[in-house]
Amino acid sequence: MRVTILNPDEAKKLFYWWGMASKVCYDTKTNTPEMIGKHCMATGHFSGSRSQYILFQVDDCPRFTIDQAVRHEDGIMKNVQSFRYVGKNSFAYEIPTEIKDNDYLLKWYIKHMDDTIDLYSHIQDYVKNKTNNQERANEQARYVLPMATLASFVIGMDIEGLIHFCNVRLCARTEDKHRVLAQLIRHAVLEILPELKDALVPNCQKMLYCPEGRHGCGAYPTKDELKEIIKEGRNTDA
Repeated sequence: MRVTILNPDEAKKLFYWWGMASKVCYDTKTNTPEMIGKHCMATGHFSGSRSQYILFQVDDCPRFTIDQAVRHEDGIMKNVQSFRYVGKNSFAYEIPTEIKDNDYLLKWYIKHMDDTIDLYSHIQDYVKNKTNNQERANEQARYVLPMATLASFVIGMDIEGLIHFCNVRLCARTEDKHRVLAQLIRHAVLEILPELKDALVPNCQKMLYCPEGRHGCGAYPTKDELKEIIKEGRNTDA
């Protein structure tokens, strides 16, 4: 999986334009809008940031991961590679991590995928010859494509959408490949906007408790456990 920021020059100016959009709120004549943008970030005033999107191109991503990514709505825009308009003579696919050490299952899985690729090509050829319409051929052949098929998509996030995405998808409970996607997005962003390091973290690191409750990984106490810790601390102080 690969993540590329498509508008790095614009992304680097996020705080500048955030400040330019927000300085009217303070009626300030400052010549440092970037400072205002960072102040808004620290105080949670995000309205001025919502016109600025960071665009990510994601390649070699499993369709099941794309399906999860495009469920995010607030502060998000997305376009996914279409298997109607993009025909494939073959396709790459993801291999489940937990079967890579099992030769029998791994060979069976690869044979299944190879058979699926052959079936896809035969359907494509048959419908193309029948209808003389490549889009129709692609459309009919894609019925057999598995969720493990690798594809590309572009996703744009404003700063709120980006923070929420990382807060949720960096969680240890997140499906493996989606957590990898979130880690790659975070890494790409921090290379040009290191100021966002403390914001692009799992929810538990911000809240100091695990919002997943009893399903959590144990790195942080649950909300109820934290309440008890605070209560015990107050009783000790008393």
